[in-house]
Amino acid sequence: MPRPIVDYIIVGAGSAGCVLANRLSEDPDCRVLLLEAGGEDDAAAIRTPALFSQLQDSPYDWSDRTLPQSHMQERRIYIPQGKVLDGSSSINYMIYIRGNRADYDHWADLGNTRWSYDDVLPYFIKAETNEAFADHYYGRSGPLVVSSHPHLSPVTQRYIAAAQEAGIAFNPDFNGERQEGCGPLQRTIADGSRSSAAVAYLHPARSRPNLTVISHAQATKLLFSNNHVIGVQYLRFGIVEQANAAAEVILSAGAFRSPQLLMLSGLGPAPELEKLGIEVRLDLPGVGKNLQDHIHARVRCELTQPLTFAPLPSANKAAAARTYESAGTGPLASNFLEAGCFVNSRPDVAYPDLQLFLFGNLTPEYPEAGPPNRHGIALTAYVNRPRSTGQVTLSSSDPLDRPRIDPAYFSDTDDLRCLVAGVRWNLKILYGHAFDDIRGAELSPGLDIRDDAGLEDFVRRTASTTWHPTTTCRMGVDATAVVDPALRVNGVTGLRVVDASIMPAIVSGNTNAPVIMIAEKAADLIRKD
Repeated sequence: MPRPIVDYIIVGAGSAGCVLANRLSEDPDCRVLLLEAGGEDDAAAIRTPALFSQLQDSPYDWSDRTLPQSHMQERRIYIPQGKVLDGSSSINYMIYIRGNRADYDHWADLGNTRWSYDDVLPYFIKAETNEAFADHYYGRSGPLVVSSHPHLSPVTQRYIAAAQEAGIAFNPDFNGERQEGCGPLQRTIADGSRSSAAVAYLHPARSRPNLTVISHAQATKLLFSNNHVIGVQYLRFGIVEQANAAAEVILSAGAFRSPQLLMLSGLGPAPELEKLGIEVRLDLPGVGKNLQDHIHARVRCELTQPLTFAPLPSANKAAAARTYESAGTGPLASNFLEAGCFVNSRPDVAYPDLQLFLFGNLTPEYPEAGPPNRHGIALTAYVNRPRSTGQVTLSSSDPLDRPRIDPAYFSDTDDLRCLVAGVRWNLKILYGHAFDDIRGAELSPGLDIRDDAGLEDFVRRTASTTWHPTTTCRMGVDATAVVDPALRVNGVTGLRVVDASIMPAIVSGNTNAPVIMIAEKAADLIRKD
């Protein structure tokens, strides 16, 4: 049965959905319904920063896999996406990076007016309370708490020293005046607990009588009246329900499931929909195309001193748990990602095309491998602006079938060249004198692999996603753009997309902060209309 009409239906309670639910329901006369396919974000592992690895391939994750990647030895890459209130912000690594100024100026140069860096900076500022910085780049009264690590570990101190030894200038702040350099990372952790968009935006708004949140509700189809979207059909505990919207339906289901819902509803590439027997309402050839993601590879090394948390004896871990529960401090209050770098893969790059960062624990060589029980570190590099583009397509007309995800990693060979350069940067850092007293055996890529061919093979064999899928409902002013600069879906009315999928091009850095910014800006666009 249809639920009573509301003004706005938001599909997906990820970071963008949480922001929109809060901002739109600030008006007490505006009725908002938020639908989320997953459940509540009340698990201890979500709250505890150090336990993020337990959330992968868990009930809080869609547990997606890519199609076999032809340039990566036919591997199917595990690509986590949150299926829980706040989506991937409830399961991510909590790194706070905004991207480079030039990313957003490029968006504007493509015809997306009012999306330049100067246009979006006020929304980054509006979103945050930054506990470390107070200049004109930062906010001090926003919902999202952004903090710095209170103490840099001995391993992190060595990493920053080794990076400087490798010729990378120190930069205390990657989100301010310049991005280039090495230095400490900021994080979305507050008082020892994950500061997700749900914590920051959704939970404070849930007591509002004009906001309704329905979990375990998987959207299956958009509802139309002629060319106008009037509601959403969804499945909840095996029962088909529907909700109607007086003003708009807003898709915030992410780079995989926003285009999936559009295509299931007849909005997408006509030939593909016709093959699946889906009635074509509007031929939108760009839906699901242009998929971009950050691909990474890791240099891994044992340490000769017990300076990491993972292999601690159980008694020490129990003590750490008690410290965390009583005071919100200690190892469990850390995400173990304290420092990183932004560097160029070659001298002629206009602005950093590689992000490097240090894992303060030893990670598996690739996600499918089990966690190593030894002290060590992993030095990660990923390609900031990959040239390879893939696509998201439907498996069938059944809304419960998973979408087919093909990022086409390394289909442009320059991405492989760039990532090999990132591995070389990390090897240079690892073998800096600052690590001489603790450096143990090199585990990956291995001392016998240093030539280009060997490193290329290593990257193809071990590289994986950094969980940053974007651009599948691309914003633009050309014929293949899915949404316009106001994020309205082209060719229909009453429908917008607000999430990472609308990016015209992927940003140079982690994507959670930009998605929150996009939603803050979208809320103003929606209210203006």
